[in-house]
Amino acid sequence: MKFRTIFSSLLCLCIASVSYAGTGFNLNTKGIKNVTLNNKIGTNQAQFSSRAPLENIDGGTAIVTGSFALDLGNLEATTGKVLVAVNTMQTGIALRDRHLQEKDWLDGESFPNISFDIKKLSSVQIVSSGGGKGVAKAMAEGAFSLHGVSKTISVSIEITYVEKSPNDLVMIKVNDFPVSLKDHGVIGRKGIVGSKVSETITIKAMLYGSTN
Repeated sequence: MKFRTIFSSLLCLCIASVSYAGTGFNLNTKGIKNVTLNNKIGTNQAQFSSRAPLENIDGGTAIVTGSFALDLGNLEATTGKVLVAVNTMQTGIALRDRHLQEKDWLDGESFPNISFDIKKLSSVQIVSSGGGKGVAKAMAEGAFSLHGVSKTISVSIEITYVEKSPNDLVMIKVNDFPVSLKDHGVIGRKGIVGSKVSETITIKAMLYGSTN
């Protein structure tokens, strides 16, 4: 009986260690790396698109900032935050850009930033790792905040980590994900949402940074 108890305890410990083992890169660089978005590495940009019966809108943002704590040995434990300045959003038409800042739309004065607060990564898959470069696909889970309303979302991303002196480089591709205007309290002008502006906006981003 005593042997069975000891064996059961050891088995539980083994299962626990396997369950909590993180997915990591096989690189010379180890541990948690603090990454800051840096436009000198590449142009950090979020893009959005609207597909409505009367009009299609494609736009980008001029200013995206953010930082991450990227755990190279346990990518699931990665956290971070990305901010998009609402007053830099462009749709290709200056008048429409001004309307975008108004209270019945994004209300840039009251809510100057759109943010994504990343709590963890899930479904991590290593695409390649070695030779100073690691590539992984994952789902970034966290709180997406727009117009003062926060919603929990899961977004498909691809991380590329490159070892380089004096600072390592990081590129994150954020794949298309939908955002409902109604869910975030954006009502727009009467008759516009659903006709000229889609009820659901599609967002994607390319992020570039370096380790500190």
